[in-house]
Amino acid sequence: MSHVLVTCAGRRVSLVQGFVEAAHARGLKVLAADPDPLAPALVGVDQAVRVPPLADPDYLPTLLRVVREHGIGLVVPTIDTELPLLAQHVADLADAGATALVSSEGFVDICGDKALTAEAFAARGVDVPRSWLPDELTDDVLADLPDDLVVKPRNGSSSKDVHLVARDQVVQTVAVVPQPIVQERLTGPEVTVDALLDLEGRPLHYVPRTRIKTLGGESIQGVTLPHDELGPWIERVLAACSDLGARGPVTLQFFRTDRGPVLIEVNPRFGGGFPLTRAAGGDYPAWLLDELAGSAPTERFGDYRAGLYMTRHMVEHFTDTLRW
Repeated sequence: MSHVLVTCAGRRVSLVQGFVEAAHARGLKVLAADPDPLAPALVGVDQAVRVPPLADPDYLPTLLRVVREHGIGLVVPTIDTELPLLAQHVADLADAGATALVSSEGFVDICGDKALTAEAFAARGVDVPRSWLPDELTDDVLADLPDDLVVKPRNGSSSKDVHLVARDQVVQTVAVVPQPIVQERLTGPEVTVDALLDLEGRPLHYVPRTRIKTLGGESIQGVTLPHDELGPWIERVLAACSDLGARGPVTLQFFRTDRGPVLIEVNPRFGGGFPLTRAAGGDYPAWLLDELAGSAPTERFGDYRAGLYMTRHMVEHFTDTLRW
Protein backbone atom coordinates (compact mmCIF):
# COMPACT_ATOMS: atom_id res chain seq x y z
CA MET A 1 0.00 0.00 0.00
CA SER A 2 1.28 3.45 -0.94
CA HIS A 3 0.69 6.90 0.44
CA VAL A 4 -2.31 9.26 0.26
CA LEU A 5 -2.60 12.54 -1.62
CA VAL A 6 -5.48 14.95 -0.89
CA THR A 7 -5.94 17.39 -3.76
CA CYS A 8 -7.35 20.94 -3.70
CA ALA A 9 -6.97 20.57 0.07
CA GLY A 10 -7.92 24.16 0.83
CA ARG A 11 -9.82 24.38 4.13
CA ARG A 12 -10.72 20.69 4.44
CA VAL A 13 -8.63 20.37 7.59
CA SER A 14 -10.77 17.79 9.41
CA LEU A 15 -11.05 15.57 6.34
CA VAL A 16 -7.29 15.68 5.80
CA GLN A 17 -6.64 14.92 9.45
CA GLY A 18 -8.97 11.94 9.22
CA PHE A 19 -6.76 10.53 6.49
CA VAL A 20 -3.63 11.42 8.49
CA GLU A 21 -4.85 9.41 11.48
CA ALA A 22 -5.88 6.46 9.33
CA ALA A 23 -2.68 6.52 7.29
CA HIS A 24 -0.30 6.88 10.23
CA ALA A 25 -1.97 3.93 11.97
CA ARG A 26 -1.02 1.87 8.90
CA GLY A 27 2.51 3.20 8.49
CA LEU A 28 1.59 5.48 5.59
CA LYS A 29 1.99 9.18 4.89
CA VAL A 30 -0.47 11.85 3.78
CA LEU A 31 0.41 14.62 1.36
CA ALA A 32 -1.84 17.59 0.68
CA ALA A 33 -1.76 19.58 -2.57
CA ASP A 34 -2.88 23.15 -3.18
CA PRO A 35 -1.72 26.22 -5.11
CA ASP A 36 -2.05 28.38 -1.97
CA PRO A 37 0.93 28.17 0.44
CA LEU A 38 -1.37 29.30 3.26
CA ALA A 39 -4.11 26.73 2.64
CA PRO A 40 -5.06 25.60 6.17
CA ALA A 41 -5.24 21.91 5.27
CA LEU A 42 -1.50 21.94 4.50
CA VAL A 43 -0.84 22.20 8.24
CA GLY A 44 -0.31 18.88 9.98
CA VAL A 45 0.32 16.69 6.92
CA ASP A 46 3.51 14.80 6.23
CA GLN A 47 4.25 16.92 3.20
CA ALA A 48 2.66 19.88 1.46
CA VAL A 49 2.82 19.87 -2.33
CA ARG A 50 2.58 22.86 -4.63
CA VAL A 51 0.41 22.42 -7.72
CA PRO A 52 -0.88 24.91 -10.30
CA PRO A 53 -4.48 26.10 -10.17
CA LEU A 54 -6.95 23.49 -11.34
CA ALA A 55 -7.66 25.33 -14.62
CA ASP A 56 -3.95 25.47 -15.55
CA PRO A 57 -2.97 23.06 -18.37
CA ASP A 58 -0.03 21.95 -16.22
CA TYR A 59 -2.28 20.77 -13.39
CA LEU A 60 -2.70 17.18 -14.56
CA PRO A 61 0.96 16.65 -15.57
CA THR A 62 2.02 18.05 -12.19
CA LEU A 63 -0.42 15.77 -10.38
CA LEU A 64 0.84 12.71 -12.24
CA ARG A 65 4.43 13.65 -11.45
CA VAL A 66 3.60 14.03 -7.75
CA VAL A 67 1.93 10.62 -7.74
CA ARG A 68 4.98 8.96 -9.30
CA GLU A 69 7.63 10.78 -7.28
CA HIS A 70 5.99 10.29 -3.89
CA GLY A 71 4.61 6.77 -4.23
CA ILE A 72 0.97 7.82 -4.01
CA GLY A 73 -1.56 4.99 -3.93
CA LEU A 74 -4.76 6.97 -3.31
CA VAL A 75 -5.76 10.39 -4.68
CA VAL A 76 -8.60 12.02 -2.73
CA PRO A 77 -10.39 14.93 -4.45
CA THR A 78 -12.30 17.45 -2.35
CA ILE A 79 -14.18 19.86 -4.64
CA ASP A 80 -16.73 19.52 -7.43
CA THR A 81 -14.67 21.24 -10.12
CA GLU A 82 -11.83 18.69 -10.02
CA LEU A 83 -14.07 15.63 -10.27
CA PRO A 84 -14.56 15.68 -14.09
CA LEU A 85 -10.80 15.96 -14.68
CA LEU A 86 -9.93 13.09 -12.35
CA ALA A 87 -12.78 10.94 -13.68
CA GLN A 88 -11.49 11.45 -17.22
CA HIS A 89 -7.96 10.46 -16.21
CA VAL A 90 -8.53 7.50 -13.90
CA ALA A 91 -6.46 5.29 -16.21
CA ASP A 92 -3.57 7.78 -16.31
CA LEU A 93 -3.51 7.95 -12.52
CA ALA A 94 -3.65 4.15 -12.34
CA ASP A 95 -0.68 3.93 -14.72
CA ALA A 96 1.16 6.28 -12.35
CA GLY A 97 0.35 3.95 -9.45
CA ALA A 98 -2.67 5.58 -7.81
CA THR A 99 -6.35 4.84 -7.37
CA ALA A 100 -8.44 7.98 -7.88
CA LEU A 101 -11.25 8.17 -5.32
CA VAL A 102 -13.76 9.30 -7.91
CA SER A 103 -16.94 7.92 -9.42
CA SER A 104 -17.32 7.06 -13.10
CA GLU A 105 -17.18 9.87 -15.61
CA GLY A 106 -20.86 9.34 -16.43
CA PHE A 107 -21.96 9.63 -12.81
CA VAL A 108 -19.83 12.73 -12.27
CA ASP A 109 -21.47 14.32 -15.32
CA ILE A 110 -24.96 13.49 -14.02
CA CYS A 111 -24.25 14.91 -10.56
CA GLY A 112 -22.74 18.08 -12.03
CA ASP A 113 -26.00 18.96 -13.79
CA LYS A 114 -29.19 19.33 -11.75
CA ALA A 115 -31.35 18.64 -14.79
CA LEU A 116 -29.53 15.39 -15.52
CA THR A 117 -29.67 14.47 -11.83
CA ALA A 118 -33.44 14.88 -11.72
CA GLU A 119 -33.87 12.94 -14.96
CA ALA A 120 -31.58 10.05 -14.01
CA PHE A 121 -32.98 9.47 -10.53
CA ALA A 122 -36.60 9.95 -11.56
CA ALA A 123 -36.05 7.21 -14.13
CA ARG A 124 -35.05 4.93 -11.24
CA GLY A 125 -38.15 5.66 -9.20
CA VAL A 126 -36.69 8.32 -6.88
CA ASP A 127 -38.89 11.35 -6.20
CA VAL A 128 -37.21 14.57 -7.38
CA PRO A 129 -38.44 18.18 -7.68
CA ARG A 130 -40.56 19.07 -10.68
CA SER A 131 -38.16 20.90 -12.99
CA TRP A 132 -38.24 23.11 -16.08
CA LEU A 133 -35.49 24.43 -18.36
CA PRO A 134 -35.78 27.88 -19.98
CA ASP A 135 -36.82 26.59 -23.40
CA GLU A 136 -39.73 24.74 -21.77
CA LEU A 137 -41.21 27.89 -20.24
CA THR A 138 -43.95 28.56 -22.78
CA ASP A 139 -46.88 30.78 -21.83
CA ASP A 140 -49.01 27.72 -21.07
CA VAL A 141 -46.30 26.20 -18.87
CA LEU A 142 -45.71 29.48 -17.04
CA ALA A 143 -49.41 29.73 -16.27
CA ASP A 144 -49.39 26.27 -14.69
CA LEU A 145 -46.22 26.61 -12.61
CA PRO A 146 -46.48 26.31 -8.81
CA ASP A 147 -46.73 29.58 -6.92
CA ASP A 148 -43.37 29.11 -5.16
CA LEU A 149 -40.25 28.23 -7.14
CA VAL A 150 -36.46 28.07 -7.04
CA VAL A 151 -34.22 29.30 -9.85
CA LYS A 152 -30.62 28.11 -9.69
CA PRO A 153 -27.71 27.26 -12.00
CA ARG A 154 -27.82 23.72 -13.37
CA ASN A 155 -24.17 23.29 -12.39
CA GLY A 156 -24.14 25.47 -9.27
CA SER A 157 -22.81 24.73 -5.78
CA SER A 158 -22.51 26.36 -2.34
CA SER A 159 -25.96 27.98 -2.75
CA LYS A 160 -24.53 30.54 -5.21
CA ASP A 161 -27.05 32.28 -7.49
CA VAL A 162 -29.99 30.46 -5.87
CA HIS A 163 -33.19 32.55 -5.99
CA LEU A 164 -36.47 31.82 -4.21
CA VAL A 165 -39.11 33.40 -6.40
CA ALA A 166 -42.83 33.61 -7.04
CA ARG A 167 -44.26 32.42 -10.36
CA ASP A 168 -44.52 35.95 -11.76
CA GLN A 169 -40.77 36.52 -11.15
CA VAL A 170 -39.52 33.45 -13.01
CA VAL A 171 -38.89 34.96 -16.44
CA GLN A 172 -36.87 37.92 -15.16
CA THR A 173 -34.88 35.71 -12.78
CA VAL A 174 -34.03 33.10 -15.41
CA ALA A 175 -32.55 35.91 -17.51
CA VAL A 176 -29.89 36.72 -14.90
CA VAL A 177 -28.96 33.23 -13.62
CA PRO A 178 -26.23 31.38 -15.54
CA GLN A 179 -27.40 28.07 -17.06
CA PRO A 180 -30.65 28.21 -15.07
CA ILE A 181 -33.06 25.51 -14.05
CA VAL A 182 -36.45 26.19 -12.46
CA GLN A 183 -37.69 23.81 -9.79
CA GLU A 184 -40.65 23.63 -7.45
CA ARG A 185 -39.85 25.01 -4.00
CA LEU A 186 -39.98 22.20 -1.46
CA THR A 187 -40.97 22.59 2.18
CA GLY A 188 -39.89 20.51 5.14
CA PRO A 189 -36.61 19.72 6.90
CA GLU A 190 -33.55 19.42 4.67
CA VAL A 191 -31.37 16.37 5.31
CA THR A 192 -27.84 15.55 4.16
CA VAL A 193 -26.55 11.98 3.92
CA ASP A 194 -22.86 11.13 3.92
CA ALA A 195 -22.41 7.72 2.33
CA LEU A 196 -19.62 5.41 1.24
CA LEU A 197 -19.58 2.90 -1.60
CA ASP A 198 -16.67 0.55 -2.06
CA LEU A 199 -14.37 0.84 -5.07
CA GLU A 200 -16.59 -1.55 -7.00
CA GLY A 201 -19.68 0.57 -6.30
CA ARG A 202 -21.32 -1.46 -3.52
CA PRO A 203 -23.00 0.72 -0.83
CA LEU A 204 -21.35 0.16 2.56
CA HIS A 205 -22.51 2.81 5.01
CA TYR A 206 -24.40 6.06 5.40
CA VAL A 207 -25.18 8.66 8.06
CA PRO A 208 -28.12 11.08 7.69
CA ARG A 209 -27.68 14.43 9.37
CA THR A 210 -29.47 17.75 9.64
CA ARG A 211 -27.55 20.92 8.91
CA ILE A 212 -28.57 23.20 11.78
CA LYS A 213 -26.52 26.14 10.55
CA THR A 214 -24.47 26.71 7.40
CA LEU A 215 -21.86 29.25 6.34
CA GLY A 216 -21.10 29.67 2.65
CA GLY A 217 -23.11 26.54 1.90
CA GLU A 218 -21.09 24.39 4.33
CA SER A 219 -22.43 22.89 7.54
CA ILE A 220 -21.00 24.43 10.71
CA GLN A 221 -23.59 22.97 13.07
CA GLY A 222 -25.44 19.70 12.65
CA VAL A 223 -26.83 16.56 14.26
CA THR A 224 -26.97 12.94 13.12
CA LEU A 225 -30.41 11.37 12.64
CA PRO A 226 -31.70 7.84 13.26
CA HIS A 227 -31.70 5.67 10.16
CA ASP A 228 -34.75 3.54 10.98
CA GLU A 229 -37.40 5.57 9.16
CA LEU A 230 -35.10 6.98 6.48
CA GLY A 231 -33.01 3.86 5.91
CA PRO A 232 -35.05 2.09 3.19
CA TRP A 233 -35.31 5.25 1.09
CA ILE A 234 -31.60 6.10 1.49
CA GLU A 235 -30.59 2.56 0.58
CA ARG A 236 -32.77 2.71 -2.53
CA VAL A 237 -31.12 5.97 -3.60
CA LEU A 238 -27.65 4.53 -2.97
CA ALA A 239 -28.57 1.51 -5.08
CA ALA A 240 -29.49 3.92 -7.88
CA CYS A 241 -26.16 5.71 -7.39
CA SER A 242 -24.35 2.40 -7.70
CA ASP A 243 -26.28 1.55 -10.85
CA LEU A 244 -25.31 4.92 -12.34
CA GLY A 245 -21.58 4.47 -11.63
CA ALA A 246 -20.94 5.82 -8.14
CA ARG A 247 -17.84 4.74 -6.25
CA GLY A 248 -16.32 5.99 -3.00
CA PRO A 249 -17.86 8.89 -1.05
CA VAL A 250 -21.25 10.30 -2.05
CA THR A 251 -23.27 13.07 -0.41
CA LEU A 252 -27.05 13.17 -0.84
CA GLN A 253 -29.36 16.08 -0.07
CA PHE A 254 -33.12 15.78 0.22
CA PHE A 255 -36.19 17.37 1.76
CA ARG A 256 -38.58 15.47 4.03
CA THR A 257 -41.86 16.68 2.55
CA ASP A 258 -45.50 15.77 3.06
CA ARG A 259 -45.22 13.43 0.06
CA GLY A 260 -42.07 11.78 1.45
CA PRO A 261 -38.33 12.31 0.84
CA VAL A 262 -37.51 14.28 -2.32
CA LEU A 263 -33.93 14.15 -3.61
CA ILE A 264 -32.51 17.52 -4.66
CA GLU A 265 -28.78 16.97 -5.10
CA VAL A 266 -26.05 14.32 -5.25
CA ASN A 267 -22.36 15.17 -4.84
CA PRO A 268 -19.85 12.37 -5.60
CA ARG A 269 -17.29 13.50 -3.01
CA PHE A 270 -16.87 14.02 0.72
CA GLY A 271 -19.35 16.60 2.01
CA GLY A 272 -18.25 19.60 4.03
CA GLY A 273 -19.98 18.18 7.12
CA PHE A 274 -18.29 14.77 6.83
CA PRO A 275 -16.36 15.22 10.12
CA LEU A 276 -19.69 14.74 11.95
CA THR A 277 -20.26 11.44 10.15
CA ARG A 278 -16.73 10.28 11.00
CA ALA A 279 -17.18 11.21 14.66
CA ALA A 280 -20.46 9.27 14.68
CA GLY A 281 -18.73 6.09 13.53
CA GLY A 282 -18.26 6.40 9.77
CA ASP A 283 -14.47 6.19 9.57
CA TYR A 284 -14.40 6.22 5.78
CA PRO A 285 -10.67 7.08 5.47
CA ALA A 286 -9.72 3.99 7.49
CA TRP A 287 -12.15 1.72 5.63
CA LEU A 288 -10.89 2.93 2.25
CA LEU A 289 -7.26 2.32 3.17
CA ASP A 290 -8.15 -1.16 4.42
CA GLU A 291 -9.91 -1.90 1.13
CA LEU A 292 -6.91 -0.74 -0.88
CA ALA A 293 -4.70 -2.96 1.29
CA GLY A 294 -6.79 -5.97 0.27
CA SER A 295 -9.34 -6.29 3.08
CA ALA A 296 -12.85 -7.10 1.87
CA PRO A 297 -15.15 -4.15 2.70
CA THR A 298 -18.04 -4.82 5.06
CA GLU A 299 -21.57 -3.44 4.77
CA ARG A 300 -22.30 -1.48 7.96
CA PHE A 301 -25.78 -0.01 7.50
CA GLY A 302 -27.06 1.53 10.75
CA ASP A 303 -23.69 1.30 12.51
CA TYR A 304 -23.30 4.86 13.75
CA ARG A 305 -24.27 7.12 16.65
CA ALA A 306 -27.53 9.01 16.19
CA GLY A 307 -28.16 12.25 18.10
CA LEU A 308 -24.55 13.41 17.91
CA TYR A 309 -24.19 17.17 17.51
CA MET A 310 -21.38 19.11 15.82
CA THR A 311 -20.38 22.74 16.12
CA ARG A 312 -17.39 24.37 14.45
CA HIS A 313 -15.12 27.32 15.10
CA MET A 314 -12.11 28.91 13.43
CA VAL A 315 -8.57 28.01 14.47
CA GLU A 316 -5.49 30.10 13.66
CA HIS A 317 -2.02 28.94 12.62
CA PHE A 318 1.00 31.22 12.39
CA THR A 319 4.20 31.02 10.37
CA ASP A 320 7.18 33.23 9.59
CA THR A 321 7.89 31.48 6.32
CA LEU A 322 5.63 30.53 3.45
CA ARG A 323 5.93 26.98 2.13
CA TRP A 324 6.65 28.33 -1.38
